[in-house]
Amino acid sequence: MLFDFYTKKIKVFVAEVSEDVVPLKNLLEKVLERAGMVVLYPDASDIKNEKEFIKQTEDLIQAADCSIHLLGKEHLNTKIEEKEIFLQDFQFTTAQKKSDIPENDFKVFVWHPESVSENHVAPEQDQFIRSVRQRIHHNMIFSNKNSAIAFVEDMRAVMYSDKHSHYDIHETDLFFIYNELDADSANGIIDLIADVIDIRKIEITLSDAVDYSELVVQQIEKSKFVVIYFQRTSDWAVPFVQQVWKKIGGASSKVPLLFIGDANIEENAYLNFEAPMVITQIVAQELIPIEIKVQYDKVIEEQEV
Repeated sequence: MLFDFYTKKIKVFVAEVSEDVVPLKNLLEKVLERAGMVVLYPDASDIKNEKEFIKQTEDLIQAADCSIHLLGKEHLNTKIEEKEIFLQDFQFTTAQKKSDIPENDFKVFVWHPESVSENHVAPEQDQFIRSVRQRIHHNMIFSNKNSAIAFVEDMRAVMYSDKHSHYDIHETDLFFIYNELDADSANGIIDLIADVIDIRKIEITLSDAVDYSELVVQQIEKSKFVVIYFQRTSDWAVPFVQQVWKKIGGASSKVPLLFIGDANIEENAYLNFEAPMVITQIVAQELIPIEIKVQYDKVIEEQEV
């Protein structure tokens, strides 16, 4: 069975960025939209002067559930004269003020990818980044993830952390998890082992506003063995298995995880996640069904002793 479930869409204000990270901002917005989120940002074609820009920014942040501030290595020199402040700082400060309101669920996400921070940062931008990091508090989250997909998944997990639901969960022998981008190869594996093992599967997709984390945790509690499979989605798989492992109790978890990938994909060759109750295997695609059956049989034998 393939899970299919939906949750309330999140409204995200995306702040302006410096030229060096404009392509990354464009990618971020596409990932957010694919994830079913509503992306909010000032519409330059509808702004006649600075006062209208200020009002539209404040109105959009007020309407949003969270904001994202992507930090580049260059300084965004646009200045808001009325506020006597630069644009990046104005938008960050406006979002920060909303997140400071007591009992407000508004979150501020600061994204400073490691690949960007490793480059030379302009002195003014470095000063701004330092001031931002000094202002991080309980409703603000700082991330240095390089992958836009991984960043958005972490962000969505935070936004839905207080919105747990109960799902249609059933006891199963094997719980098989994969990314939508690997659907064809994943379903080929499932077809080969479904006749001998009772399987329940979930396809992780960014096409809808989905909070998969709670469903995954609930289903794992009803499963004897869990497989997290990846072929061409290693940038998704590694942070995902880490997150799942933590959510089910880490070393104290009672359900073993098999983290398995296709060795025919070159970038998968050196991937590994070592942790108690986690088995990591990178094997040729054609051998993956056999490896899953071998590891499953070992787990069942140990459970029956």
